[in-house]
Amino acid sequence: MRVVLVRPWTDARSGGGCCGAEVRDGVCFDGRVDSGAPTDVHAHARRNADTDADVRLVAETYLRLQQELPGVDVQIVGVDNTAYLLPTVFRALRARYGVVVAVRGLNRATTAGAVLVDGEFVGHLTTLGVDSAIAEIRVRCLVR
Repeated sequence: MRVVLVRPWTDARSGGGCCGAEVRDGVCFDGRVDSGAPTDVHAHARRNADTDADVRLVAETYLRLQQELPGVDVQIVGVDNTAYLLPTVFRALRARYGVVVAVRGLNRATTAGAVLVDGEFVGHLTTLGVDSAIAEIRVRCLVR
C-alpha cells in the first residue's frame, strides 16, 4: 500500500534546497560558500517550517503514519510534481476502476494537500486533520 501526501503550495518553493525551502545559501561553483550566507545551512528550513501550519500538518501526518503504520509506503510529493503524480495515480486507478475513473482521479491527485491511498483520493489534509486522515488511511488498509 502506498500513501501519498501532496505537499501544499506553501511548501512547494521554486528552486528549493535540500529541505524544500528557499535557497538563501550563496554556494559558489568551487564549493565555497559566500561570506554573506548563514553558517547554519538548514536554518531557512527550520525558520519556514516553524511558521507554516500547512507544512507542520504534512510533517506531523508523515511522522505519525511512519510510527503507527510502519508497513505502509508513505511519500511526500510536491503538488507541482506532475511527472510523478499523473502516471502513478493513473496506473493505480486504471487497474482497479478503469480508464474513465482514472482520468477523473487525475485532477484531484494534483490538488495541494491531497491525501492519496493507492492513487485514490481520500481527502484534503487541511480539512481532514491528522487524526481523521490517519483513521481513514487505517480503514483503507483494512479493506485492501
